[in-house]
Amino acid sequence: MYDVVVIGAGITGSMIIRELTKYLLNVAIIDREASPGFGVTKGGLSFIHLAHFCPPNTLKARLCLNAPQKFKRLAEELDVTFKETGELLIALKDEMIPEIRMRKGWGEKNGVKGLEIIDSKKVKELEPNISDKVMAALYSWGHGLIYPPEFCFALVENAKQNGADSFFNTEVINIKKEDDGNFAIFTNKGVIKTRYIVNSAGIFADEIADMVGDKGFKIVLTKATMAIFDKRVSSFVNHIVYAGLSSKHTQMIGPTAHGNLIMGLGYFVTPESKWDTKVTKDKLNEIIKLGLEMFPSLPIGDIITTFAGIRSENLMVPDGDFYIEYSNESKRVIHTIIGSPGVTASPSVASMVIDMLSDAGLNLEENKRFERYRKPFPKFSHLSLEERNNIINENRKYGHVICRCELVTEAEIKEAIARGADTIDGIKHITRAGMGRCQGGFCSPWVYKMLAEELKVSPKGITKKGKGSFEVIGYTKGEDENIEN
Repeated sequence: MYDVVVIGAGITGSMIIRELTKYLLNVAIIDREASPGFGVTKGGLSFIHLAHFCPPNTLKARLCLNAPQKFKRLAEELDVTFKETGELLIALKDEMIPEIRMRKGWGEKNGVKGLEIIDSKKVKELEPNISDKVMAALYSWGHGLIYPPEFCFALVENAKQNGADSFFNTEVINIKKEDDGNFAIFTNKGVIKTRYIVNSAGIFADEIADMVGDKGFKIVLTKATMAIFDKRVSSFVNHIVYAGLSSKHTQMIGPTAHGNLIMGLGYFVTPESKWDTKVTKDKLNEIIKLGLEMFPSLPIGDIITTFAGIRSENLMVPDGDFYIEYSNESKRVIHTIIGSPGVTASPSVASMVIDMLSDAGLNLEENKRFERYRKPFPKFSHLSLEERNNIINENRKYGHVICRCELVTEAEIKEAIARGADTIDGIKHITRAGMGRCQGGFCSPWVYKMLAEELKVSPKGITKKGKGSFEVIGYTKGEDENIEN
């Protein structure tokens, strides 16, 4: 019997489970995916915004305030990447000037400091490669860059370090409220019992709500396309640059936490299903065209990969605001139905949920043994030459580079597997092996081999990202009898 079970290990659920372990509680997190952050979280942008993105007097505006500072502190505690950067909301046409002024007004009403409207000359000083058509921009400094799947993994690992349980590749099939007011969560791997439930299931939150008796929850889904550029052109754009923000269209390019550029979004379309993340030729051409409008000499030939992500908005409250409320059936269930910018707001969402659980009767006694610092995870590419020599002397496997593009070593991959990464993508998101220009062309066979060896399973059991994504379906010259099935 758990005190609290969190359903969904995206950025919101991962923040909540870690926050719960600050108290003397028996808690667990469930997710249908193979690893934290494998769902919608990994398919979004990696920007931590200031609150000028949010209309005043909204819940999301309150929860996004001072978010970059919160992520910076968390990154230090969890030993993950965080970089600070600036942002430009540019006007390429006269009709875009009112939007710039509106966003500045929003930010000031929400308590954001340092927002400034600058002229084209100043914009060109900040971004030399930007279009000559730029007329003005809203400039702000203090935004954050993270890599959400890395953050999710670290949050859940730290929660487990503090006593939480986790159930991955675990799909919730039904939820039954029992006579004593507790809940039985029926999954594909058995029944999990709990006193309280936090529904952070993202685009599946409506289905979880339905299971506890809250009917009629409606989530509107839209899909957008993104492209990633090689690190060798990382200096081409210095800031997060937007040229239009709306519920129908967003035009964006900016740096990532690990030194690439990311471009995209475009005109949003309705996905065919909750699983529809395919990239189409027309949408890729569309975001390239929009990118060239902002930066005419954009090095399109340096795009190394593309992906599509799903955005969600709920119809429970007006104007796409967040819905964080108790279930109509029981105050022991809290629904967190979050839209954009959900990653930015996630630390404050977690704090809000803790307060709501307390108000609902959960006893919150401080866990005085809470360890806020995650066990360090040395990244070879981040080390100085002297540090590299020292760490190789301590462990020779740091001298064996597996991923040439991102300079990831055998020791790092073994460490990731030991910490729970058991898929190709799990290794990729934690270590960046496979994230470079060759997109795993060189390192994937090595990673695949190491997973099979370290997990002591047949190569046929290794997957790209969990259920159904097998990398090998058979052998061309007979199966090796020495490999355990």
